[in-house]
Amino acid sequence: MKTEHWNVFLSRLKAALTGALLALLALRPQEAMSAARASCGMWAAAVLPALFPYLVLSRLLAQTASGGVLAVPVAMLAGSPAGARLLALSERGADAQRKAALCATASPLFLLGTLEGGAKMVAAHWLGALAACGFATLLAPHAKQTAPSVPAEQATLSEIIADSALAMLSVCGCMVFFSVLLALAESFVPFSPAVRAALAAFLEMAGGCARIRALGLPDETAKALLCAAVSFGGLSVFWQNARYLREADVDLRLQFASKLVHAAAAYGAYRLLATL
Repeated sequence: MKTEHWNVFLSRLKAALTGALLALLALRPQEAMSAARASCGMWAAAVLPALFPYLVLSRLLAQTASGGVLAVPVAMLAGSPAGARLLALSERGADAQRKAALCATASPLFLLGTLEGGAKMVAAHWLGALAACGFATLLAPHAKQTAPSVPAEQATLSEIIADSALAMLSVCGCMVFFSVLLALAESFVPFSPAVRAALAAFLEMAGGCARIRALGLPDETAKALLCAAVSFGGLSVFWQNARYLREADVDLRLQFASKLVHAAAAYGAYRLLATL
């Protein structure tokens, strides 16, 4: 199929899917509103307090002389999308492609605090990130090479706070959008609990983790699946990061494949660590 025909087909497919979603939204307004309220509540109660300070501090760090050197370790501690945002301020092209697998991760605070996964889950998550980084490294030489990034423009604290607040609104929007999609899908199709959990993890990570816990699986099996779900991050977290990774000229198709590798490797690493 010629490129122009393929583009026309994709455009029509997007229009058809968007129209279908609007129709579903009109047919199930209460379910959509309930999902949106729940997402906003989770964002306000858990995501905003934990993430906003990291967004501000990571931007301040990027303006220091050591910002580029500390970008990856600080990004791994900050979690998504603060890590991707910090990467975009210091890297471009193939180098950013390789490091995106390490920076678009979950904060250890979430793994240890919210999921209560313990040190093994954190270790498995980071081992999976290293595997994803290796995968991206194999393909990154074929990624678009661009000029190195220039030092981040010096912004005032008030400007940094305002920019970080807008970033938090973007996070909220992604959470609400994909939670509503999940609610609409579940209201029309009688999925089994396992399929519901898998679909939720694919769309919105926090909801997916809650559904995995509700399956009543053996503890180590549940934790391995939770580690895989968090390592993939769901489409919601993927698009939160994509906003910044585009600025670093990261190929989002390769980044998506890297996240799948991350999930599979983290699952296997947790299973292995659980036997030790």
